[in-house]
Amino acid sequence: MTQFKYVSRNTIEHLSLHDCGCSAMHLDGDELTFELEWLEVLATHPDNPFSQAHQSGEGRIVLHCAHIERGEFVKGDKSAPIGETAQVKDFEILDFDEERKDGGFELSFFGVFSGAEDADFIEMKIRCSSSAVMFSELGEVSWFEDFHKQEG
Repeated sequence: MTQFKYVSRNTIEHLSLHDCGCSAMHLDGDELTFELEWLEVLATHPDNPFSQAHQSGEGRIVLHCAHIERGEFVKGDKSAPIGETAQVKDFEILDFDEERKDGGFELSFFGVFSGAEDADFIEMKIRCSSSAVMFSELGEVSWFEDFHKQEG
């Protein structure tokens, strides 16, 4: 298992996961893990020393005491539930939101498959007690930092 330099607790709100590639998502007991190709770490994240968001390398998010409230694969106008093992590979996150709720967290996300999957999209709502965000380095300034400068 990869060792990460930075591990923080309950800091998902300090990430932007739009367009991040998820190479694998899997459920192990009551821990739901997202293996990510990179994270966009916002300037507000406690492990980001920069005044702008930066892209990390490989990262991981682990949801503790995770309970999948709703999980669906969507193909056209049909949907199918995600199985209890929640073993999913290779999708791009389009929307990811976290909300504090009932002493824990409620997360929802929507993603798109780019490969030859039996589904076009994945959509989930998950409750958890806490989370861990992991990454090792921060590289380039996040793409949206330059985009916002150009808009202004």
